[in-house]
Amino acid sequence: MVTVNRTRLTGPSFFYFMARHAFKYTSRNSHNRKSRVTVLSLVLALLAAFAIYIALEHGSNLFRERTKVVQRTVSISDLWEEGRYGEVSSIAEEILLEHPMNRDALLFAGYSKFYLAISRLSAEERNSDIDDAIKYMRLLLARGGTPHPERVTYLLGKAYLLKGTYWADQAIYYLKASLDAGYLAEDSYEFMGRAYSQLEEPEKALSWFQKAAESHPTDRLLLTLGEEAFKLGHYDDAADYYRQSIKSTRDESLKKRGLSQLGQLYYDVGNYSMARGVLESLVSMEPGNQNYQFLLGETYHELGYEKEARNVWHAVTRINPKHVGALHRLYD
Repeated sequence: MVTVNRTRLTGPSFFYFMARHAFKYTSRNSHNRKSRVTVLSLVLALLAAFAIYIALEHGSNLFRERTKVVQRTVSISDLWEEGRYGEVSSIAEEILLEHPMNRDALLFAGYSKFYLAISRLSAEERNSDIDDAIKYMRLLLARGGTPHPERVTYLLGKAYLLKGTYWADQAIYYLKASLDAGYLAEDSYEFMGRAYSQLEEPEKALSWFQKAAESHPTDRLLLTLGEEAFKLGHYDDAADYYRQSIKSTRDESLKKRGLSQLGQLYYDVGNYSMARGVLESLVSMEPGNQNYQFLLGETYHELGYEKEARNVWHAVTRINPKHVGALHRLYD
């Protein structure tokens, strides 16, 4: 007699139990051919049922997994469209844990990390995101099969430029590769100029900035052009770019910066009458700025307006009682 544990059995355990005890029963009744055939048929039926159960279970798991992937793909696309880059990054990196070379996941991870980086206030978080973005995009290029690799190299060039001066040569390499492949973004030329500027190659920087300004002459780009032209000693061009930037901008901080650069340029080349007009405008916008005030005093001094110069230097000492330049002018 077979003693049966009355613990409830389900699934594979149930089929295994039935098959094992059926074989025992068969061996003990070997003289009964009819019984043996019946039990064997039962065993075969049970094994067939077990095989069907395994197949159905595997199919069910596969279906659930594929459904999960489809839902996750739809979700990540929607999140991307909504600009929720942190969530996009998390989902993409989760996929990459199981499938490290998944093309779409690498693309979403690289791009989302880049856009997260440029929105960070913390330098540490920004640098971490940039490093991750570069890692994922380089893996994507190495993997191959990307529909538009020139767009990936473009963003990779910008990412390297964000890392700083020591990576400017890598930025140029990838940005140029993107341009050579026929991809021209609105700011491609401008970023090429920035990279060469960081490498202290003002002639090449100026050339790329000029190309950028031909189609997108923004106030900030015009100001940058003025700075690069000034480095090369192209003072007339620099002054012209500064004036264009000042005239076109609605950003007060950018306007002050342009006026400051233009006033300094006029002062440096000895055109004190032009410097005076620019610096008076600048001081009227920000009277509490000791640097603007002091340079205006120096300009008055060069023009022979000593009374006006001393008044301005006194104003400087009221802003900063320890201003060395103003104290020197007043008491030496």
